[in-house]
Amino acid sequence: MLRKKNIFILLIGTLVYQYSIFAQQEIDSSYVKYFQNTREVPYLHLNKTSYLQGEEIWFKAYIQEQNSQKLHTTTTNLYVSIFNENTSFKDQQLIHIINGVGYGSILLDSTYNGKNYYIKASTKWMKNFNEDNAFYQKISIVSSIEEEKKITVSEKDFFEFKLFPEGGHFVANTLNNIGILIKDYQNRGVKIQKGVIKDQNNNIIRKFNTNEFGMNNIRLFIKENTSYTFHATLSNGSKIKASTPLPESRGISLIVNSKDKNQVTVNVITNKETLKEIAGKQYRILVHNTRNYRNFPFTFKENNYNHALLLKPEELNPGINIITVFNNENKPISERLIYIKSEDLFQNIRVSNTKRMRNDSVAVKFTNPSNEKIFLSATFLPGNTQAYKPKNNIISTYLLRPYIKGSIQNPTKLLGETYKGQQRDLDLLLLIQGWSKYNWNDIFYNPPKTNFKFENGIDLTARLNKKLSSKQSIVLSSNKNKLIRIITHKENPWILKNSFLKKNSILNFGLSSNDNYFKIAPALSYSGGKLREKITNSEIELSKRLELEVSNFKPLKNEYENLNEVEVDANKKRRKTENHDKVYGGITMLTSARLENKMIASGETLLDFFKEKGYYDYAQDKVVLRGLGPKASLITESVEESDRFGRPLLRIFLDGYDISQEHWVLEQVYLNTIKEIFYGRNPGKLGEEIHIFRLNPAEYIDKRAEFAHIKIPIGFATEKEYYNPIYPSFTNDTYQKYGCMFWEPNIKLQGYLNKTIQIPANLQEKVLVYIEGITESGKLISKKVELIIK
Repeated sequence: MLRKKNIFILLIGTLVYQYSIFAQQEIDSSYVKYFQNTREVPYLHLNKTSYLQGEEIWFKAYIQEQNSQKLHTTTTNLYVSIFNENTSFKDQQLIHIINGVGYGSILLDSTYNGKNYYIKASTKWMKNFNEDNAFYQKISIVSSIEEEKKITVSEKDFFEFKLFPEGGHFVANTLNNIGILIKDYQNRGVKIQKGVIKDQNNNIIRKFNTNEFGMNNIRLFIKENTSYTFHATLSNGSKIKASTPLPESRGISLIVNSKDKNQVTVNVITNKETLKEIAGKQYRILVHNTRNYRNFPFTFKENNYNHALLLKPEELNPGINIITVFNNENKPISERLIYIKSEDLFQNIRVSNTKRMRNDSVAVKFTNPSNEKIFLSATFLPGNTQAYKPKNNIISTYLLRPYIKGSIQNPTKLLGETYKGQQRDLDLLLLIQGWSKYNWNDIFYNPPKTNFKFENGIDLTARLNKKLSSKQSIVLSSNKNKLIRIITHKENPWILKNSFLKKNSILNFGLSSNDNYFKIAPALSYSGGKLREKITNSEIELSKRLELEVSNFKPLKNEYENLNEVEVDANKKRRKTENHDKVYGGITMLTSARLENKMIASGETLLDFFKEKGYYDYAQDKVVLRGLGPKASLITESVEESDRFGRPLLRIFLDGYDISQEHWVLEQVYLNTIKEIFYGRNPGKLGEEIHIFRLNPAEYIDKRAEFAHIKIPIGFATEKEYYNPIYPSFTNDTYQKYGCMFWEPNIKLQGYLNKTIQIPANLQEKVLVYIEGITESGKLISKKVELIIK
């Protein structure tokens, strides 16, 4: 009988163990499935965060693939949207991402009449996921109107005082680790020197303080049915307090110690009442970071209220690790985030400057000390700037934001240049954040669904309202998009897949029929190019408007607009064309004839043009120097009269090739294929030269017919080269605080090489350089450099 009983107990134990293994495998499977798809994390490096009206927001976009922690080389479409303070949509640009990076700019014209705006960057693919990994940044527009928000007494005296149990639970009759957070009305941490903890009998049992971020932690043994009150005295003499709720009679407390560089200790602590119920039952600690995970099963033993798990460095991942405790029913009951510092996450670069150049510029050298390729962007600002206050840098965006659901105060400092106590400050932040961004109910029951396709460019569809005959076709061309296509009669609708058409560019459509071209305007539709976006109130920062004195600066005109005005005036005298630089003396010594927009009789050749210009001798039926008749040098198979170098006195070039001894070509080239001709005495005054430039294929097609010209409202933003706006003064206090000296979004450094960038000095003695970037293996770069201009 006893043997049967033992067999039954063994059978039950085996079934329980097998069920536990099955449940664990089911959780592991759900976890892998939830995170298996590509996840994108965008980051924008802005040249500033405060602007003068009339300036442009210049930015470099980086997109990380979360699973590989590298630049996402296959993504192409990034939507950069702008919202006002009322969360209303203002504008959107589609940025072309190539190999994980892209860049763009947004002009702050007169329609930007608010004080603050918010930039959001995301992709359509990101909408498939429950977690929001979009990039957000507040920008401010400085005006000459001084404005200061009135602060009420209650607002000035408002402080938030919160207590956070590590792991999420206050548990009775056991040791608890409690996070402390005090913030003011501007959501900034408040440092206090004096704080006390009192029990229900008003007895002082402990003292505490907070750091510059308003944070601290304290370990406290909490008695059952007892609440504890934390009293804090602020610098202005005000006293505030916060109390713990009544503790749970049963449960576990979590205390993680990550101070030791050689190991991390995870303490799972319980009380006597709980231990009676869970002794002998299998619990589990899961250490994970969305890319991989490790299971550490354990069992509470009788009379042992604390299970300590010692994690070695090789059992943890560099960066964020999420520690989750599961009970015997495989339900998550406690969670904590920790950060493991590692030099493998970062890459350093060296920046130096040389002496001031003669043209009031400075050469800045970027050096790559590693064997990896590096992608960088850099903004150069006056030494006293107040215009650069990003909410996140590339490090906090990729190492913290994907895991944390709450706001982070000053993440650029917590993950920036090393200072004493930095690791503890970061650990306090993670303690107070509590559970990670990833909800376990979603992991178990609501995995991502592919409701939005992964975008690769834009698909353009052209539809005709009637069929074409077999002898007809549609010609599509676009100079700005470097596009030329022939659409056959069988293709209706016709689809241009994965294109990168520029917004507001012109598409030219022509119907080809019996060697003639006619206007035709098909109906166009687009897949992609726009994304319905919104911004939540939680992203809108309700902060005091600081008084911004800008020395009565008027809205700036940019250099591009002013240069255009100068160019228009110059063009009234003589317009320079793209071919002038190809011909020595083309703008000053030779005569230019542009034929691309002229009506030309059918069949006319270059020979007809030469006859009109006096280069032809009818008596000899030959091309000669103008005005010299039969005594002139002839273009013949043999050069009878030439200069002292043996060259014909009349030299002819076709698209840059010398055809002076191949005069028969002139009769083969039709005049309606010619774009421009330069002719006249050559700079050496030894004869004359003729330079002929033909239309390229797309230009020729546009010339031959009256095409329908359609401006497309959808497309990618056109990248522009950075230019400086016209600042009234470089010594004015406004420029010192809010101006920009230079912006370089596209710095690429090969291994062990350097690159020098020349920037305008703008009468400054000190320059602050803010650099963000990433290596090809995913190491991150965020650096501030101060340069002294000698």
